Amino acid sequence: MKICLDLRTAGAAPHGIARYGIEMTRALQSLGTSHRLVLLTAKGSDPDGFGQGDAQVLPCSPRPYSLEEQLLVPFVVARLRPDIYHCPTYACPLFVSVPTLFTIHDVLPLEYPQDFSIGLRAYHKSVVRWMTKRARRIVTDSSYTSSAICRRFSAPPGKVRVIPLGGDHIGRQPVSGEDEKRYGEINGGDLDYFLSIANPRPHKNVLFTVRCLLGSEALRERKVRYILVGRQHPSVHAYAKANDPEGRIRFAGEVSEGLLRLLYERAVALLCPSRGEGFCLPAVEGMEMRLPVIAANDGALPEVLGSGGILLSLGDVGGWRQAMEHIHEKRKQGEWDPSAVLERASRFTWAKAAEKTLAVYEEIHGEARVGR
Repeated sequence: MKICLDLRTAGAAPHGIARYGIEMTRALQSLGTSHRLVLLTAKGSDPDGFGQGDAQVLPCSPRPYSLEEQLLVPFVVARLRPDIYHCPTYACPLFVSVPTLFTIHDVLPLEYPQDFSIGLRAYHKSVVRWMTKRARRIVTDSSYTSSAICRRFSAPPGKVRVIPLGGDHIGRQPVSGEDEKRYGEINGGDLDYFLSIANPRPHKNVLFTVRCLLGSEALRERKVRYILVGRQHPSVHAYAKANDPEGRIRFAGEVSEGLLRLLYERAVALLCPSRGEGFCLPAVEGMEMRLPVIAANDGALPEVLGSGGILLSLGDVGGWRQAMEHIHEKRKQGEWDPSAVLERASRFTWAKAAEKTLAVYEEIHGEARVGR
Protein backbone atom coordinates (compact mmCIF):
# COMPACT_ATOMS: atom_id res chain seq x y z
CA MET A 1 0.00 0.00 0.00
CA LYS A 2 1.28 3.45 -0.94
CA ILE A 3 0.30 6.21 1.50
CA CYS A 4 0.67 9.94 0.82
CA LEU A 5 0.98 12.06 3.99
CA ASP A 6 0.55 15.79 3.52
CA LEU A 7 3.06 17.50 5.86
CA ARG A 8 3.16 20.93 4.23
CA THR A 9 2.11 22.66 7.46
CA ALA A 10 4.78 21.01 9.64
CA GLY A 11 7.26 23.79 10.35
CA ALA A 12 10.39 24.42 12.40
CA ALA A 13 8.47 24.69 15.71
CA PRO A 14 6.33 21.55 15.61
CA HIS A 15 3.79 22.22 18.36
CA GLY A 16 0.16 21.17 18.21
CA ILE A 17 -1.14 20.00 14.84
CA ALA A 18 2.29 20.13 13.22
CA ARG A 19 3.58 17.90 16.01
CA TYR A 20 0.87 15.39 15.14
CA GLY A 21 2.00 15.15 11.52
CA ILE A 22 5.68 14.76 12.35
CA GLU A 23 5.35 12.27 15.19
CA MET A 24 2.74 10.22 13.34
CA THR A 25 5.08 9.96 10.35
CA ARG A 26 8.01 8.87 12.51
CA ALA A 27 5.89 6.31 14.37
CA LEU A 28 4.44 4.87 11.16
CA GLN A 29 7.95 4.30 9.84
CA SER A 30 9.00 2.68 13.11
CA LEU A 31 6.28 0.03 12.70
CA GLY A 32 8.44 -1.62 10.06
CA THR A 33 5.64 -2.49 7.65
CA SER A 34 6.02 -2.99 3.90
CA HIS A 35 3.78 -0.03 3.17
CA ARG A 36 5.40 2.87 1.33
CA LEU A 37 5.14 6.48 2.50
CA VAL A 38 5.27 9.56 0.32
CA LEU A 39 5.65 12.79 2.29
CA LEU A 40 4.50 16.08 0.83
CA THR A 41 6.55 18.77 2.57
CA ALA A 42 6.84 22.53 2.32
CA LYS A 43 9.68 23.70 0.12
CA GLY A 44 12.70 24.59 2.25
CA SER A 45 11.72 22.33 5.16
CA ASP A 46 14.24 19.88 6.60
CA PRO A 47 13.35 16.33 5.46
CA ASP A 48 15.50 14.86 8.24
CA GLY A 49 13.05 16.36 10.72
CA PHE A 50 10.43 13.89 9.57
CA GLY A 51 12.67 10.87 10.18
CA GLN A 52 11.82 9.75 6.68
CA GLY A 53 13.86 6.52 6.48
CA ASP A 54 12.83 4.91 3.18
CA ALA A 55 9.98 7.33 2.62
CA GLN A 56 9.87 9.42 -0.53
CA VAL A 57 10.02 13.13 0.34
CA LEU A 58 8.50 15.50 -2.19
CA PRO A 59 8.72 19.27 -1.62
CA CYS A 60 5.42 20.80 -2.65
CA SER A 61 5.01 24.54 -3.26
CA PRO A 62 1.28 25.27 -2.85
CA ARG A 63 0.68 27.45 0.19
CA PRO A 64 -1.72 25.90 2.73
CA TYR A 65 -5.25 27.37 2.79
CA SER A 66 -4.89 28.89 -0.69
CA LEU A 67 -6.66 28.53 -4.02
CA GLU A 68 -3.35 27.25 -5.40
CA GLU A 69 -3.57 24.39 -2.91
CA GLN A 70 -7.00 23.41 -4.16
CA LEU A 71 -5.79 23.36 -7.77
CA LEU A 72 -2.27 21.92 -7.58
CA VAL A 73 -2.21 19.41 -4.71
CA PRO A 74 -4.82 17.14 -6.35
CA PHE A 75 -2.69 17.22 -9.52
CA VAL A 76 0.46 16.26 -7.56
CA VAL A 77 -1.35 13.47 -5.73
CA ALA A 78 -2.79 12.12 -9.00
CA ARG A 79 0.71 11.88 -10.48
CA LEU A 80 1.98 10.03 -7.39
CA ARG A 81 -0.91 7.52 -7.62
CA PRO A 82 -1.02 6.56 -3.91
CA ASP A 83 -3.61 4.17 -2.56
CA ILE A 84 -4.51 6.62 0.23
CA TYR A 85 -4.07 10.34 0.79
CA HIS A 86 -3.96 11.44 4.45
CA CYS A 87 -4.54 15.10 5.25
CA PRO A 88 -3.51 15.58 8.93
CA THR A 89 -4.47 19.28 9.08
CA TYR A 90 -7.29 21.57 8.02
CA ALA A 91 -5.34 22.50 4.86
CA CYS A 92 -7.37 20.02 2.85
CA PRO A 93 -7.58 19.99 -0.96
CA LEU A 94 -11.10 18.93 -1.82
CA PHE A 95 -10.73 17.17 -5.15
CA VAL A 96 -8.07 14.54 -4.53
CA SER A 97 -8.93 11.56 -6.72
CA VAL A 98 -7.81 8.76 -4.34
CA PRO A 99 -9.42 7.54 -1.08
CA THR A 100 -8.78 10.13 1.63
CA LEU A 101 -8.33 10.07 5.39
CA PHE A 102 -8.98 13.45 6.99
CA THR A 103 -7.87 14.36 10.53
CA ILE A 104 -9.95 16.95 12.40
CA HIS A 105 -8.42 18.04 15.73
CA ASP A 106 -11.30 20.22 16.89
CA VAL A 107 -14.16 22.37 15.62
CA LEU A 108 -13.43 25.34 17.87
CA PRO A 109 -14.15 28.04 15.24
CA LEU A 110 -17.73 26.77 15.23
CA GLU A 111 -17.97 26.11 18.97
CA TYR A 112 -16.44 29.49 19.98
CA PRO A 113 -17.05 31.73 16.94
CA GLN A 114 -16.30 34.90 18.90
CA ASP A 115 -12.67 33.79 19.26
CA PHE A 116 -12.04 33.31 15.53
CA SER A 117 -12.11 35.41 12.38
CA ILE A 118 -15.01 35.42 9.94
CA GLY A 119 -12.73 33.90 7.32
CA LEU A 120 -11.74 30.95 9.52
CA ARG A 121 -15.34 30.29 10.51
CA ALA A 122 -16.37 30.39 6.85
CA TYR A 123 -13.54 28.00 5.94
CA HIS A 124 -14.81 25.45 8.47
CA LYS A 125 -18.40 25.84 7.35
CA SER A 126 -17.44 25.28 3.71
CA VAL A 127 -14.14 23.51 3.04
CA VAL A 128 -13.87 21.47 6.25
CA ARG A 129 -17.57 20.53 6.12
CA TRP A 130 -17.27 19.45 2.48
CA MET A 131 -14.15 17.43 3.23
CA THR A 132 -16.01 15.50 5.93
CA LYS A 133 -18.44 14.43 3.20
CA ARG A 134 -15.76 13.43 0.68
CA ALA A 135 -13.29 11.66 2.99
CA ARG A 136 -13.58 7.89 3.37
CA ARG A 137 -12.80 8.17 7.08
CA ILE A 138 -12.32 10.97 9.60
CA VAL A 139 -9.82 10.64 12.43
CA THR A 140 -9.97 12.74 15.57
CA ASP A 141 -8.23 12.58 18.93
CA SER A 142 -11.08 12.43 21.47
CA SER A 143 -14.64 11.18 21.82
CA TYR A 144 -15.58 14.73 22.78
CA THR A 145 -14.40 16.05 19.39
CA SER A 146 -15.94 13.07 17.59
CA SER A 147 -19.34 14.05 18.97
CA ALA A 148 -18.78 17.68 17.94
CA ILE A 149 -17.86 16.62 14.39
CA CYS A 150 -21.00 14.52 14.05
CA ARG A 151 -23.12 17.34 15.45
CA ARG A 152 -21.59 20.21 13.49
CA PHE A 153 -21.04 18.46 10.14
CA SER A 154 -23.75 15.77 10.26
CA ALA A 155 -21.04 13.12 9.83
CA PRO A 156 -22.19 9.54 10.42
CA PRO A 157 -20.65 8.28 13.70
CA GLY A 158 -19.44 5.14 11.91
CA LYS A 159 -17.24 7.28 9.68
CA VAL A 160 -15.23 8.77 12.56
CA ARG A 161 -12.35 7.01 14.33
CA VAL A 162 -11.00 8.26 17.68
CA ILE A 163 -7.21 7.94 17.91
CA PRO A 164 -5.62 9.84 20.84
CA LEU A 165 -2.31 11.62 20.33
CA GLY A 166 0.96 10.59 21.95
CA GLY A 167 2.98 12.53 24.50
CA ASP A 168 6.14 10.44 24.71
CA HIS A 169 8.06 12.70 22.28
CA ILE A 170 8.65 15.36 24.93
CA GLY A 171 11.13 13.33 26.99
CA ARG A 172 13.28 12.74 23.90
CA GLN A 173 13.93 16.41 23.17
CA PRO A 174 17.60 17.37 23.66
CA VAL A 175 18.32 20.31 25.97
CA SER A 176 21.06 22.66 24.76
CA GLY A 177 23.20 25.17 26.57
CA GLU A 178 21.17 27.90 24.93
CA ASP A 179 18.01 26.34 26.40
CA GLU A 180 19.56 26.47 29.89
CA LYS A 181 20.55 30.09 29.37
CA ARG A 182 17.07 31.04 28.20
CA TYR A 183 15.54 29.22 31.17
CA GLY A 184 17.68 31.35 33.49
CA GLU A 185 16.40 34.50 31.80
CA ILE A 186 12.77 33.42 32.18
CA ASN A 187 13.02 32.18 35.77
CA GLY A 188 15.82 34.18 37.31
CA GLY A 189 16.52 32.99 40.84
CA ASP A 190 15.13 29.55 39.96
CA LEU A 191 11.90 30.05 41.94
CA ASP A 192 9.00 27.60 42.06
CA TYR A 193 6.46 28.11 39.28
CA PHE A 194 3.27 26.85 37.70
CA LEU A 195 3.26 26.39 33.93
CA SER A 196 0.76 26.84 31.10
CA ILE A 197 1.20 26.36 27.36
CA ALA A 198 -1.44 28.27 25.42
CA ASN A 199 -2.12 30.44 22.39
CA PRO A 200 -3.83 33.85 22.68
CA ARG A 201 -7.37 32.60 22.00
CA PRO A 202 -9.77 33.65 24.79
CA HIS A 203 -11.10 30.10 25.19
CA LYS A 204 -7.67 29.13 26.56
CA ASN A 205 -8.83 31.06 29.65
CA VAL A 206 -5.31 31.90 30.87
CA LEU A 207 -6.47 35.16 32.44
CA PHE A 208 -8.54 33.11 34.89
CA THR A 209 -5.53 31.23 36.30
CA VAL A 210 -3.43 34.40 36.33
CA ARG A 211 -6.08 35.94 38.59
CA CYS A 212 -6.17 32.82 40.75
CA LEU A 213 -2.42 32.84 41.34
CA LEU A 214 -2.09 36.57 41.94
CA GLY A 215 -5.03 36.46 44.34
CA SER A 216 -3.44 33.79 46.55
CA GLU A 217 -1.72 35.24 49.61
CA ALA A 218 -0.11 31.88 50.36
CA LEU A 219 1.50 31.64 46.90
CA ARG A 220 2.60 35.28 47.12
CA GLU A 221 4.32 34.64 50.44
CA ARG A 222 6.06 31.61 48.93
CA LYS A 223 7.13 33.73 45.90
CA VAL A 224 5.63 31.26 43.44
CA ARG A 225 5.65 32.32 39.80
CA TYR A 226 3.51 31.49 36.78
CA ILE A 227 5.31 30.93 33.46
CA LEU A 228 3.22 31.24 30.30
CA VAL A 229 4.54 29.63 27.10
CA GLY A 230 3.18 30.87 23.78
CA ARG A 231 1.84 34.24 22.69
CA GLN A 232 -0.72 35.55 25.13
CA HIS A 233 -3.87 37.61 24.72
CA PRO A 234 -3.38 41.36 25.34
CA SER A 235 -5.82 41.17 28.26
CA VAL A 236 -3.42 38.85 30.09
CA HIS A 237 -0.52 41.29 29.64
CA ALA A 238 -2.70 44.22 30.72
CA TYR A 239 -3.92 42.46 33.86
CA ALA A 240 -0.39 41.39 34.83
CA LYS A 241 0.93 44.92 34.29
CA ALA A 242 -1.76 46.36 36.56
CA ASN A 243 -1.77 43.70 39.27
CA ASP A 244 1.68 42.12 39.35
CA PRO A 245 4.25 44.66 40.55
CA GLU A 246 6.56 41.83 41.68
CA GLY A 247 6.75 40.33 38.19
CA ARG A 248 5.57 36.88 39.21
CA ILE A 249 3.86 36.33 35.84
CA ARG A 250 6.56 35.47 33.33
CA PHE A 251 5.89 35.53 29.58
CA ALA A 252 8.18 33.04 27.83
CA GLY A 253 6.69 33.44 24.35
CA GLU A 254 7.52 30.79 21.77
CA VAL A 255 10.16 28.36 23.02
CA SER A 256 12.34 25.60 21.56
CA GLU A 257 11.48 21.96 22.09
CA GLY A 258 14.43 21.56 24.46
CA LEU A 259 13.41 24.55 26.57
CA LEU A 260 9.82 23.29 26.69
CA ARG A 261 11.07 20.00 28.10
CA LEU A 262 13.14 21.90 30.67
CA LEU A 263 10.14 23.98 31.73
CA TYR A 264 8.04 20.86 32.21
CA GLU A 265 10.77 19.13 34.21
CA ARG A 266 11.16 21.95 36.71
CA ALA A 267 7.55 23.12 37.11
CA VAL A 268 5.42 22.61 40.22
CA ALA A 269 2.35 21.72 38.14
CA LEU A 270 0.73 22.30 34.77
CA LEU A 271 -2.41 24.46 34.63
CA CYS A 272 -4.94 23.77 31.83
CA PRO A 273 -7.94 26.10 32.29
CA SER A 274 -9.19 25.87 28.68
CA ARG A 275 -12.83 25.73 27.67
CA GLY A 276 -13.85 23.20 25.02
CA GLU A 277 -10.37 21.72 24.55
CA GLY A 278 -10.40 19.16 21.72
CA PHE A 279 -7.60 17.08 23.25
CA CYS A 280 -4.90 19.18 25.00
CA LEU A 281 -1.49 17.87 24.03
CA PRO A 282 0.23 19.84 26.87
CA ALA A 283 -1.79 17.84 29.42
CA VAL A 284 -0.40 14.58 28.05
CA GLU A 285 3.12 16.03 27.78
CA GLY A 286 2.87 17.23 31.38
CA MET A 287 1.85 13.79 32.62
CA GLU A 288 4.70 12.25 30.62
CA MET A 289 7.04 14.58 32.53
CA ARG A 290 5.59 13.46 35.92
CA LEU A 291 3.70 16.71 36.56
CA PRO A 292 0.47 17.19 38.48
CA VAL A 293 -2.10 18.61 36.04
CA ILE A 294 -4.81 20.95 37.32
CA ALA A 295 -7.41 21.31 34.59
CA ALA A 296 -10.88 22.51 33.70
CA ASN A 297 -13.62 19.91 33.96
CA ASP A 298 -14.60 20.80 30.41
CA GLY A 299 -14.16 19.64 26.81
CA ALA A 300 -11.92 16.62 26.31
CA LEU A 301 -9.83 17.25 29.43
CA PRO A 302 -11.79 14.85 31.71
CA GLU A 303 -11.50 12.18 29.00
CA VAL A 304 -7.76 12.69 28.59
CA LEU A 305 -6.77 13.07 32.23
CA GLY A 306 -9.13 10.58 33.85
CA SER A 307 -8.12 9.94 37.45
CA GLY A 308 -4.60 11.21 36.68
CA GLY A 309 -5.58 14.88 36.86
CA ILE A 310 -7.20 17.37 39.21
CA LEU A 311 -10.41 18.48 37.48
CA LEU A 312 -12.16 21.66 38.63
CA SER A 313 -15.13 23.68 37.50
CA LEU A 314 -14.39 26.76 35.46
CA GLY A 315 -15.05 29.87 37.49
CA ASP A 316 -14.39 28.19 40.85
CA VAL A 317 -11.70 30.64 41.89
CA GLY A 318 -11.50 29.36 45.46
CA GLY A 319 -11.22 25.76 44.33
CA TRP A 320 -8.42 26.52 41.87
CA ARG A 321 -6.46 28.56 44.42
CA GLN A 322 -6.82 25.83 47.02
CA ALA A 323 -5.70 23.16 44.55
CA MET A 324 -2.66 25.21 43.50
CA GLU A 325 -1.68 25.91 47.11
CA HIS A 326 -2.16 22.25 48.08
CA ILE A 327 -0.10 20.90 45.17
CA HIS A 328 2.69 23.38 45.83
CA GLU A 329 2.82 22.36 49.48
CA LYS A 330 2.92 18.66 48.57
CA ARG A 331 5.74 19.27 46.10
CA LYS A 332 7.70 21.30 48.67
CA GLN A 333 7.31 18.53 51.24
CA GLY A 334 8.27 15.80 48.76
CA GLU A 335 4.86 14.14 49.13
CA TRP A 336 3.86 14.15 45.44
CA ASP A 337 3.45 10.62 44.03
CA PRO A 338 3.58 10.68 40.20
CA SER A 339 2.51 7.04 39.71
CA ALA A 340 -1.07 7.93 38.70
CA VAL A 341 -0.04 10.44 36.04
CA LEU A 342 2.66 8.14 34.68
CA GLU A 343 0.16 5.30 34.39
CA ARG A 344 -2.22 7.60 32.58
CA ALA A 345 0.53 8.95 30.31
CA SER A 346 1.47 5.41 29.26
CA ARG A 347 -1.85 5.21 27.39
CA PHE A 348 -0.82 8.03 25.08
CA THR A 349 2.09 6.99 22.88
CA TRP A 350 2.80 7.68 19.22
CA ALA A 351 3.37 3.97 18.59
CA LYS A 352 -0.20 3.21 19.70
CA ALA A 353 -1.52 6.11 17.62
CA ALA A 354 0.38 4.88 14.54
CA GLU A 355 -0.89 1.30 14.93
CA LYS A 356 -4.49 2.51 15.09
CA THR A 357 -3.97 4.87 12.15
CA LEU A 358 -2.45 2.09 10.07
CA ALA A 359 -5.53 -0.03 10.83
CA VAL A 360 -7.70 2.77 9.39
CA TYR A 361 -5.50 2.94 6.26
CA GLU A 362 -5.94 -0.81 5.78
CA GLU A 363 -9.68 -0.49 6.35
CA ILE A 364 -9.97 2.21 3.68
CA HIS A 365 -7.71 0.32 1.27
CA GLY A 366 -9.69 -2.88 1.71
CA GLU A 367 -12.95 -1.09 0.92
CA ALA A 368 -11.42 0.57 -2.13
CA ARG A 369 -10.18 -2.76 -3.49
CA VAL A 370 -13.58 -4.40 -2.99
CA GLY A 371 -15.21 -1.49 -4.79
CA ARG A 372 -13.06 -1.81 -7.91
